[in-house]
Amino acid sequence: MRTSFSISLIIILVSMAGCFPIPEFPEEPSITFNSAYFQEEPQTDYIYLTLNYKDGDGDLGLNKEDLTSPPFTEFVDSAGKQVLNINRFNIFPVLLRKTGENYIEVTAANYDGIFPRLRDEGFKKGPIEGTIQYKLGSLNFFGQDSSIAKIKVYIQDRKLNKSNIIETPPFPVVYR
Repeated sequence: MRTSFSISLIIILVSMAGCFPIPEFPEEPSITFNSAYFQEEPQTDYIYLTLNYKDGDGDLGLNKEDLTSPPFTEFVDSAGKQVLNINRFNIFPVLLRKTGENYIEVTAANYDGIFPRLRDEGFKKGPIEGTIQYKLGSLNFFGQDSSIAKIKVYIQDRKLNKSNIIETPPFPVVYR
């Protein structure tokens, strides 16, 4: 009896899944602001940035194999010097600090980074949406001075399509 109930439940759930329309999103990723906040911690301070994302073909994120093949690998220029390939990253935040009435880019650190694949290779291509939380870390973001900050950010998919650029609302960076 229990097996029969389980099979019936699975059939109902599968048939209901067919009732929901598949969303259509462009192949270029898009992001919107979710949240941003500062947290002072003993060893490293963090700004936690959470973004909502949508992507039409689900090719967001990089794994170890991606980083060992073009177009994501670091490369050597004609003089034999190793050059950082910007495509090695897929999230590009810029920290802004309020100075007077303006927000000035903090250039002392680069916060570009990598978030992992959001869909395994075994799944078929298709639209995805969700949230990404990214941590920006620093020993002290503004030299232990409290301030107001914003972040400008965009993401990039594996086809190197860039998302829109968003700017967070202001948030406090407060050292106690």
